Amino acid sequence: MEKYDIVIIGGGPAGVTIAEQIRKENKNISVCILSEEKVLPYYRLRLGYYLQNPIDEKFFLKSSEWYQVNNIKLMLNSKVEECNFEEKIVVSRSQKIEWDYLVIASGSKPYLPEQMRNEKLQNFVFTFRSYEDLLALKKRLSQAGRVVIVGAGLLGLELASALEGKEITIVELSKRILSKQLDEVASFLLEEHIVKKGIKIILDNKIENIEPHQNGLKITLSSGQAIECDILIFSAGVVPNTEFINSQEDILNSKRGIDVNYKMQTKLTNVYACGDVAYIDGQNPGTWTFALESAKIVARNILGFAAFYQNNPLPYFLKAFGLEIVSAGDMQNLQNANILEFLDKSRMIYKKFVVKNNKLTAYLLLNDTKTHLQLSKFLNSHVNIKLLENLLK
Repeated sequence: MEKYDIVIIGGGPAGVTIAEQIRKENKNISVCILSEEKVLPYYRLRLGYYLQNPIDEKFFLKSSEWYQVNNIKLMLNSKVEECNFEEKIVVSRSQKIEWDYLVIASGSKPYLPEQMRNEKLQNFVFTFRSYEDLLALKKRLSQAGRVVIVGAGLLGLELASALEGKEITIVELSKRILSKQLDEVASFLLEEHIVKKGIKIILDNKIENIEPHQNGLKITLSSGQAIECDILIFSAGVVPNTEFINSQEDILNSKRGIDVNYKMQTKLTNVYACGDVAYIDGQNPGTWTFALESAKIVARNILGFAAFYQNNPLPYFLKAFGLEIVSAGDMQNLQNANILEFLDKSRMIYKKFVVKNNKLTAYLLLNDTKTHLQLSKFLNSHVNIKLLENLLK
């Protein structure tokens, strides 16, 4: 049986960041990453780009040589089947691996409703979150002209942008796109811009029925509208990967992930969780930024340096349809707030700053994001209104 000082479940950005941070401080501690993927850890955010482009070295987080040089054991195609916390053992491909510290960075998988898991639909219904999804979709897209994307979230919109040129319909349950990240003005501007690209958006609707139809699909929406398409890509929600954890261990919070404190520790000694699978402060942040930040906190605490999650608002980024958007903070609760806005519709530029009690609590930048880093330093801090007014133009 192999034994490592640190075993990391998951080869996403969180898992790789932990290994990198550990190695920066300690060259001798043994580290093993267990990844169920068949390829090197990669940038999930770039999946859409590679639908229309050949996969190159920029797709991967690190080269294979990096893991060798840094003496990090990377085990690919190694899905964890069982986790025995009492004996400090994980089982992967029937092999037992012992650990002193365990980090669960197993990420999440796309949510797919039961009605779409029908075998008759498997050649027409896709998710888009992994390398395997990328390969399957690339192969099918060459024969597909009409595409329905369910979900107008960040990934769904990036996907639609990557597929420009196809006949695309986006179906969204909410009454406007990116309702959590944008205000009504930005949602309207973005929707208008997307529609001008020839993409159809259907809001306030969900799929009621789906069935095979003439080498494709016939979809019936809650409004009664029927849509015919060649393929459907479901991009509406994710589920944390926790199947290998026995619920009796009491570290799971229903289907929401693994409960952690501000040190990213679970209730079990020497067991941490971070990234998409971590449930903290009543939420799964589930962003790339949180994956990296929470991973660094785990690494610091394992190394003996106390580090705590600050729960600062995490920015959301969208780069699609020739636009760039950055949003951070609460754009919905604006009661008793001082709002600073700038709109130049001819250039598709919109900026909004939310100030409460002289503190910047939220900001939104549409198509002019150069002040993002400066604004991020002011978030939840006292700020000079005159300074914000200068940044507004």
